[in-house]
Amino acid sequence: MSIAALLRSGTAADRVDGEVPPRVAEPDSPQAFADALKYAAADRLPTVIRGGGTKLSWGRPPDTVDLVVSTSRLARLIAHRHGDLTATVQAGMTLRALNAALSTERQWLPIDSAFDEATIGGIVATNDAGPSRHRHGTPRDLVIGITLALTDGRLVKAGGTVVKNVAGYDLGKLVSGSHGTLAGIVDVTFKLVPVPLSSATLIAWYTDADALARDVAAVDGSQIEPAAFDIRAEEGEAPFQLKLRIATSPAARDAQIASARALVSGQVTVLTDAAEGATWAAQLDALTLGDATVRFSWLPSRLPQVLALLAELQRSDAVRVLFAGRVVGAGTARLSGGMNALVAAVERLRASADVGNVVLLRGSRELKERVDVWGPERSSDRVARAVKNKLDPAGILNANRGPI
Repeated sequence: MSIAALLRSGTAADRVDGEVPPRVAEPDSPQAFADALKYAAADRLPTVIRGGGTKLSWGRPPDTVDLVVSTSRLARLIAHRHGDLTATVQAGMTLRALNAALSTERQWLPIDSAFDEATIGGIVATNDAGPSRHRHGTPRDLVIGITLALTDGRLVKAGGTVVKNVAGYDLGKLVSGSHGTLAGIVDVTFKLVPVPLSSATLIAWYTDADALARDVAAVDGSQIEPAAFDIRAEEGEAPFQLKLRIATSPAARDAQIASARALVSGQVTVLTDAAEGATWAAQLDALTLGDATVRFSWLPSRLPQVLALLAELQRSDAVRVLFAGRVVGAGTARLSGGMNALVAAVERLRASADVGNVVLLRGSRELKERVDVWGPERSSDRVARAVKNKLDPAGILNANRGPI
């Protein structure tokens, strides 16, 4: 099929951070995907690869977007090897549809997303991870094989279909979190986990951040094995929360919840079923609401200082903060306020010695023009640019919106 047959005119529904692309390609095969990227590279067309469109507002504002390449027609579950606990899936399939298909064998891909229409390709490209990261890691940790479309029209594969393999360079880890700047993700092979027999979530509320930090350390040093272990900070009489999910057999779940109750000092409640699902869904809402979302990381030992920093921002009265994060040292803050207050809040986070890798995930175009999305250049960026120059020598992918 010729490239012309894959192209259509862009519409308002295809906008990338406000920019309507003149052309949209909808490849229906892996080779057509690679051919579309080769066409874009030949004409040096700034290009964005689109999955479900849930994170198209992430990244620097584009100067121009000449082409969007959609993975909507590459949305098939290629293979589910339930005996090996692995699956191969095309990039355009949504996480929700994939887990619905895997559930027939009581298995799932342990990734949480705030977006119902998030696709596998987009999740891997952004390394998007939620509370299940505590036990199972990020998408980067779950990828065992991958097929990529390069801008020279080639399809390349790395990894394999079994958990223990050494087939080729680990391109899966390379492109995880690259935000579509290196290559197009065609399909991914993941390791899976069984759906737990039961689960329950303990929530403890605190008025004192130091007390929460002490309880986090106590639970972390115990033999309790959480499926998710998060913290949350927002306005209220008890502004700090500890959230601990146990997912295992009913007897082991009850025993571990009882052990956790004995270790925490805050006011405690235990949730199951729909209420439990709702509290973890709310843990992801920092990515979708408010005026801006900032992601950052910290050393776990600096948790008290991080919570104090967030309280300091809150006390400024110029910006409202809702924070949701993993105790392992990564989280997001939802900010609401005027433009100057938002700029000051991002700059305050970047000036702190207690947090690092401060990225403005979501915000208005004006905010992203006043505050660089990705922050100051890091020492690793030189190496990353060298890799991009090899894989995308024309520099077209993600239209200069990504971290490199």
